[in-house]
Amino acid sequence: MKFKKLTVLALVACLAFTACGKEKETNGGNEEPSAQTSVVTEPSEVQEPSKVQEPSLVTEPSEAQEDPDNTGSSASATSGSSTYLTSGTVGEYTYEIEPDFTAGKKYYEEDLKNHCWIWDSLDEEYAPIWVTVSSGEKANGGYGIGVVDITEEDDGTVVITVEETSPSPDQATTDEITTPNVTVRFDYGTNGTPTSIKVVNTEGVEILSLS
Repeated sequence: MKFKKLTVLALVACLAFTACGKEKETNGGNEEPSAQTSVVTEPSEVQEPSKVQEPSLVTEPSEAQEDPDNTGSSASATSGSSTYLTSGTVGEYTYEIEPDFTAGKKYYEEDLKNHCWIWDSLDEEYAPIWVTVSSGEKANGGYGIGVVDITEEDDGTVVITVEETSPSPDQATTDEITTPNVTVRFDYGTNGTPTSIKVVNTEGVEILSLS
């Protein structure tokens, strides 16, 4: 009887041990090993080096322009499409154009009605002389006259060339009577003032003196 109890206890213990081993085996087989993963960090994008700024172009200084007022022995002014003298020298004489010389001078009124030139001077030593060239009396405005050249011939004669202009057919003009004229003043110099003068128009036709 005693022997039976021991045998039963031993059998129970054996069954318990076997069941315990199977449970561990079962648990051990079901447990999956954890996968070790290493996170690979992708390398950051390599920044391209900044572009080297190209050097700015250096602008060369512009060449110095020649003096546009280097007019030599004469100065001129443009009127309409023509260029008229204003001052200068011819030979040993210095001259200047005085377009309004006769303005307000009553004693010139009758003479200026003629197509002529007039010699005028002062009764004093070293005084200049004035040569006034008139286109004559015109029935309306729009006419003009200017000095385009002054030269000296081999015999010493000073030649004044004038250009006379008239209004175009479609140009608006005034009804006022006019006497277009221009005056050249010759200053007294080392050779005094010109003693022989001739006035011509741009066509070479001589305009006679009224003096």
